[in-house]
Amino acid sequence: MKQSDLYENLKNPDSYKEDVESIDIHQTHISFVALTGKYAYKVKKPVDFGFLDFSTLDRRKKFCQEELRLNKRLCPDIYLDVVKITKKNDGIEFNGSGEIVDYAVKMREFSQKNIMKNLLFRDKITKETVDDICNILVDFYKKGENSDDIDKFGRVDIIKKNTDENFNQTKNMIGVTIKKDVYNFIKKETNNFLKEHKEIFDKRINDGFIHDCHGDLHSGNIVIEDDEIFIFDCIEFNKRFRYSDVASDIGFLAMDLDYQGFPYLSSHLIKRYIEKSNDEGIFDVINFYKCYRAYVRGKVIGFRLNDDNISNKEKNDIKKIAGRYYDLAYYYAKLFSNADYKKTVFITSGLTGTGKTTISDKISVDYDAYIISTDMIRKELAGIDKYERHHVEYNKGLYSPERMEETYNKVIEKAENQLKKDRNVVLDATFKTKKHRKMVKKMAEKNNSRFIILHCDCPEDVVKKWLDERVKKKSVSDGRWEIYVKQKDSFEDFEDKNDVISIDVSNKDLSYQIRVYNKIIDKIIEG
Repeated sequence: MKQSDLYENLKNPDSYKEDVESIDIHQTHISFVALTGKYAYKVKKPVDFGFLDFSTLDRRKKFCQEELRLNKRLCPDIYLDVVKITKKNDGIEFNGSGEIVDYAVKMREFSQKNIMKNLLFRDKITKETVDDICNILVDFYKKGENSDDIDKFGRVDIIKKNTDENFNQTKNMIGVTIKKDVYNFIKKETNNFLKEHKEIFDKRINDGFIHDCHGDLHSGNIVIEDDEIFIFDCIEFNKRFRYSDVASDIGFLAMDLDYQGFPYLSSHLIKRYIEKSNDEGIFDVINFYKCYRAYVRGKVIGFRLNDDNISNKEKNDIKKIAGRYYDLAYYYAKLFSNADYKKTVFITSGLTGTGKTTISDKISVDYDAYIISTDMIRKELAGIDKYERHHVEYNKGLYSPERMEETYNKVIEKAENQLKKDRNVVLDATFKTKKHRKMVKKMAEKNNSRFIILHCDCPEDVVKKWLDERVKKKSVSDGRWEIYVKQKDSFEDFEDKNDVISIDVSNKDLSYQIRVYNKIIDKIIEG
């Protein structure tokens, strides 16, 4: 049956044996999904992209069965059966008695509004949600299949086969979805990284981090219903994409959160994954895999330009979306290609509640930087629990000038110790005085390190909302609105604007975020 005829028949309620409430057809470059109210039917398109071949009826049946088997690992209650699609007069029927024209995976339908991607934009995804996803994934990887056959997919030669395929399949997209200089840079740095760091990939294999993973782990493939999390739609069509380093899976979801405009949930994901798995070595490869995954998304979305069923407007949108993925891949490539750059001291600076700790987490993940926080240090020096509240008057108690001096001196001492261990550091503090900023810059220069000030500056209504929420939660910081107001009068202007990059942590626009983060890496590269 022609693809266009099958598509039209999926819209017909008479094609389904059970009652249908309504029919909504979604499609990707490889499938149609018919939503009928109670059930969803996923039908594979008869396409052959080389890495994926659904071109024959037998192959589509085989991969429907594989999809059912593999996805029952993480969401057995959603994946129900593989059903045949048969001819009936001039139309089709699911599980009928006529000639079999195709197959479909039958699933329990869930509300599209409960897909994680949609929940993100309604501010329904919290750090606690990410923690729960991490728990599921770490347990999944621990229980996941592992063997010598699977381990080989972590080898450089296999990984290079994947990346070479990406570059070959996107050559004709240069000037359409990807800029020529971006294509050339990512290709060159990817090949260099694989050539120069074989020992890192071998270590990942020896340490047991190559598993039968999910393979397509992004927010569009996670649904959250009644506080229950379902991770669905794993890769069934090519072991080469599912058998991989767990860092490739985690990197995919982290990249996706970056792309959706939630880079701080992305960094939280990686930090929590490390805490729960003890996989410190992920920092050696995470930016490489984030780049790889962003590139794949750009490639796959670009494939839809060959679909005759979409309009010119949709094609223009596809070009923009794919281009943004390639821009993100370019940023990651700059990160991993400059992993051996001169060590850097990052300091945050800004009023309380402007996102300094949030950006510190992001920088610590992107640059494998050691975080040193004044909020933590001052309570350590006082010998009290980090969550103990100290809502005292401005410049009093733990926040008196004498205590502040002691705290900043300790922070700088700890930073210097980390630099001597060849670590990047990020100092999470207000740094509202010229004196303390100069002290850190002098220390950085003494240790032959770069110095960058990340000035956090958010709209006041956002800051007030964040601070009001913080007071209600368990927090190391004692910052609150009245402190913010007092700090405004005492914050000293920056002495050298060349050291400063300003960041509005509340701005979720991807173009803005990429522009800011590129400023940081470019400043490091240029020195």
